[in-house]
Amino acid sequence: MANKNLNPNHALDIQYRLASVWQAKGNLEHAIEGYRKILYAQPDHVPATLKLGNLMQEHGRLSEALTIFRQALEHNPNESRFHKYFVNALVGQAGSSEAFKYYQLVRYDTRSIDIYPHNILCCVVIRNEILRLPYFLTYYRQKGIDKFLVVDNHSTDGSLEYLLEQPDVFVWQSDYSFNKANFGAGWFELLLRRYGIGHWVLIVDADELLYYPDCETKSITDLCRQLDRKNKRAFNAILLDMYSDKSIQATHYGSGQNFLEVCPYFDRQFYHTKYEQGGPFGNQTVYFGGARERVFGKAGEYYLSKVPLLKYYSDCILAGGQHWTNLPEADIAAERGALLHFKYFSSFVDYARQESNRKEHYGGAMQYQEYAQGLAQDEALNLFDPDHSVKLENSEQLVQLGILHTDNEDPVPQATAVDFPCIEPVAETPERPFWSVMITVYNRLDYFGQALKSVLEQAPGPDEMQIEVVNDGSDVSIQNQIEAIIKAIAGDRVHFYRHPINVGHPDIFNVCLRRARGRWIHLLHDDDWIAPEFYQTLRAGIETAPKIGAAFCRHAFVDTAGHRQRLSWLERETPGIIDNWLERIGVMCRLQTPAIVVKRQVYEQLGGYCSQAKSTFDWEMWQRIAVHYPVWFEPRPLAFFREHPASESSDLVKSGRQIVDTRRVIEIAQSYLPCNSKNRLSAKARENYALYALDVAKRQLQVADYQAAIANIREGLQCSQSPPITEKLVELLLQSENGS
Repeated sequence: MANKNLNPNHALDIQYRLASVWQAKGNLEHAIEGYRKILYAQPDHVPATLKLGNLMQEHGRLSEALTIFRQALEHNPNESRFHKYFVNALVGQAGSSEAFKYYQLVRYDTRSIDIYPHNILCCVVIRNEILRLPYFLTYYRQKGIDKFLVVDNHSTDGSLEYLLEQPDVFVWQSDYSFNKANFGAGWFELLLRRYGIGHWVLIVDADELLYYPDCETKSITDLCRQLDRKNKRAFNAILLDMYSDKSIQATHYGSGQNFLEVCPYFDRQFYHTKYEQGGPFGNQTVYFGGARERVFGKAGEYYLSKVPLLKYYSDCILAGGQHWTNLPEADIAAERGALLHFKYFSSFVDYARQESNRKEHYGGAMQYQEYAQGLAQDEALNLFDPDHSVKLENSEQLVQLGILHTDNEDPVPQATAVDFPCIEPVAETPERPFWSVMITVYNRLDYFGQALKSVLEQAPGPDEMQIEVVNDGSDVSIQNQIEAIIKAIAGDRVHFYRHPINVGHPDIFNVCLRRARGRWIHLLHDDDWIAPEFYQTLRAGIETAPKIGAAFCRHAFVDTAGHRQRLSWLERETPGIIDNWLERIGVMCRLQTPAIVVKRQVYEQLGGYCSQAKSTFDWEMWQRIAVHYPVWFEPRPLAFFREHPASESSDLVKSGRQIVDTRRVIEIAQSYLPCNSKNRLSAKARENYALYALDVAKRQLQVADYQAAIANIREGLQCSQSPPITEKLVELLLQSENGS
């Protein structure tokens, strides 16, 4: 007999555990039914919402996932995970433009968004902050912030007009509820998905200045490089209230003035309560209290912990107010900063009353109600108290007081910054083609016609495929010959672009990416070609798995006459997403450019081809894509890569420079490979390419090209001297000595 006195919450817990068991056993329909019953009884049940919504997404039922998360946000608009997964589903179903519409984000400035891969970004929501904005921008510019992404939540004081005049500020406006946008985190999620992948991002309010150990001499750029060297992705800070020695009403601030000149004091006892392994992910020490609890009381629940600086990738869940992070504890720096919080100028008196009535802040603006009540009771309210207050001197003082934490471990030498060139997004229009096929040609015309014909023979119309030939700065006579070949083969179907100067690889590829308008880009050398059904086959794979970032086919290596020499690796027997692709591509380049198509949005997010990678720029790009996106494989050989004995790559092999470039790519990849696998992948890649160098040297010794052999042995040993390498070297030297 059922227990009629069973606690309803206990009954839901049992139902949730039962549904989880069904899910673990693979009985999804029973699991889904169980989660639905829970949400019918308790619509704001967070774990059931997350389980059910994510189940729907995983199985492609995006409309149902959207409904689940949209309803959940009505009950709990400040649950950051709901926003993250709702956006995932909405973008997956309708594209990012629909997500921008949902959150009512409208771009207001008209300047080009020229964000480069090394840029550090600052995200801030403002509403009537014209007083603070001039110094806020000055402070962060001096600290190394490159670009500001600002959301204006319907200012009426001239803030929007001021921001539109700033050359490094990109502005969106939204009339959407600040509360329903999870205090700005919902807006930032969209902006960073589009512009911030792989960037260090500072998320602050206009009244917050980031302060950290040695900040007097160390820029935020320096701090981010230090965090990169330690393989960290997040930097904690304490929210430290700053105030003057006068009443709030008498604390007058002039626009453009250094905040600290007006409010230089803080509480020595910077918190009242702390919890180890706190926050929703149990990965941080969290602090409550501070000067506000001392003055306004405990009812405000003043949360002092923040994670204002993080390296953003798609796995980051952004928190309202950025008070916590979902990143694992190992990714969070031991070093800690402070956000100096300059709320208490004289303008705060009216502001507190307005926000108390507007009720857009946390808990129905409960903190602002405490502020307004305290100020109404005492017009001369002053945070300064000689028993508690200390004047800020420098960062070392805050270290000594335990507010800032240092971490002197910095074992890895600083490397040259890596530049991933910015690829600007293109306008999303109904006329945008699915494909952009970009064929590069310089001075070699012998095979160009075959490459062009192989595309045209299977090309849909211009509305579906942009075809453009890009010349890399040849002489005018060569350019005219290229144009004549295009006209003879394609008429007016193919556009011809004459780049004004010769830039070489990989820069001419980046020219192609910027000129491409299609959703998917295929780069083709003038001497390679593709088999019939190449585009049809890869598009079928793309449409089967819309979340992939790239798709490629098996390909054949051919000689100058076009005769097949060998095939590339068979990554899987049937078409589909490659399992553990990073584990393969991270240790050896396994494909050539004509075989792969890449979503343009991937280049927009990750940047273009890296010139510092030199001859191995393609392998570097395939690794970068594999870190962030699943990749599709077609086992039929539908592309052909031509090898030339007298090519530039042959010269590289003779000098050993291809191994030098490979080592550089291995170093570059350290900046983005996952922390838990980067060292293992790097070691394996070094060993693989050392073995390759010794194989090359062996062939060179057989034809008595001793100088080339020595060069490859030397460079190979700089890659690795592991036991397999030393054994192979001994074997090689013995064979050479014996003349075999």
